[in-house]
Amino acid sequence: MLQALGLVACIGLVLWPQLDWSFEAATRYRGDEASDWKATNVWLESAECARESGAWLVICEQGRLVPISDRALADDPGHALVLALWALAADRSILVIDVAHLNLVINLVGLLLLAGLLMVLGSYVSAVVLLLLGPYVFLEWFGTSPHWAFIGLTAMQPILPLALIARWRRWVPPVAGTGLILLGVLTLAFASLVREAIAQMTLVVTLGTLAWIAVASRADKRRVAGLLVLALVTVLASQAARLTVAVRDRMHPVEPAELVATHGLAHTLYIGLGTVPNKFGIRYDDAVGREAAARVAPDVKYLSKDYFRLMWSLYFARWADDPIEVMRIYMEKSWSILRNRIPDYFPPPWLFLPLVLMVHFVSNGRAASCGTPACGMRLAINLVCLSFVGLFFVQAVLAYPTRFYAAPIGAFMIVMLGVALENLAHFLWRQGVPALRYFNSNG
Repeated sequence: MLQALGLVACIGLVLWPQLDWSFEAATRYRGDEASDWKATNVWLESAECARESGAWLVICEQGRLVPISDRALADDPGHALVLALWALAADRSILVIDVAHLNLVINLVGLLLLAGLLMVLGSYVSAVVLLLLGPYVFLEWFGTSPHWAFIGLTAMQPILPLALIARWRRWVPPVAGTGLILLGVLTLAFASLVREAIAQMTLVVTLGTLAWIAVASRADKRRVAGLLVLALVTVLASQAARLTVAVRDRMHPVEPAELVATHGLAHTLYIGLGTVPNKFGIRYDDAVGREAAARVAPDVKYLSKDYFRLMWSLYFARWADDPIEVMRIYMEKSWSILRNRIPDYFPPPWLFLPLVLMVHFVSNGRAASCGTPACGMRLAINLVCLSFVGLFFVQAVLAYPTRFYAAPIGAFMIVMLGVALENLAHFLWRQGVPALRYFNSNG
């Protein structure tokens, strides 16, 4: 009963007012006929085409169905797909304000799913901390480009690895564990559609989790075989964007695509060297990558498959030219993101992350390895969160060390703060503080 009242209070006093404010603020897009983000305008055109033709991820152009990737410039297809399905279901044109609403909904769903996962795992304090501090981080800032939905999208991604651990450790009933795994696969597939890089992070963390469970269960051949099946399903889910495009091509008479259907990586890696002053003369500007490729191979079309292959060679050529300079660039960007407060009211990551891990091991004493289910659960949450923090740190360093790329780190830091509070409560109870007996009895 006390837990339910706490959750209702968090939602009624913090989440709902922030959500209401955000949707009210979104009215600034009412009446806008176009977005300042080029890909967003392509999504709107594709959604209108879906109403006319029934086909999705295409542009209607003089009686032809042109792949959206040839107009959206190597953008991931998730937003365009959702907006097209929305246009079909509602039978109306999709507007710029609808894109802002979609980003807000993705962030809201991510926040609620992560809080719900923590509740299922018994980490009530972490869920409350997330619901108290998360609304500002998830819902305060938004826009009409895909980037504004990434924090909510990322918040969904710990579901799969934590569900696998919980099912294996029997922290949840088998039916609940299986349901969480299915939900995790779906959220991974959704991440693949909206942002391929985030899906690849989840793939890495999940495959690492499966490998760890397989090594620990190597004597159980049946379980290992099941883990191999789950690994295959995970890989397939991480390719949802490509599979969706392939299904579109089979269902509709779409012209062959000239450009890639997902975001790509090599272009960002190359221009990412230009986020700080450097001897190569590179700047963080799409035009820089396009011009560099044109100097080497003028006939290669910008953002085609050949373009990305060429950018890989140009990127590694910079390593060959001066590896010390490349490492200097990455070191400077690393320090930039480590000292950036994410969120504003938190200590910088270089200080916060060691503190919460130290709290875990000091608070649990000999159980730090974790000899109890409650400690094991807290450790698993911390390690999965830390894995995603590390991967987002790498992404920010390789791309651009700003909050635009690193903001999802804030979601995991809030969760880790909640876990640290649970660890402290457990420690104080062990020291004989009777008022904290509740926390021990509840994990």
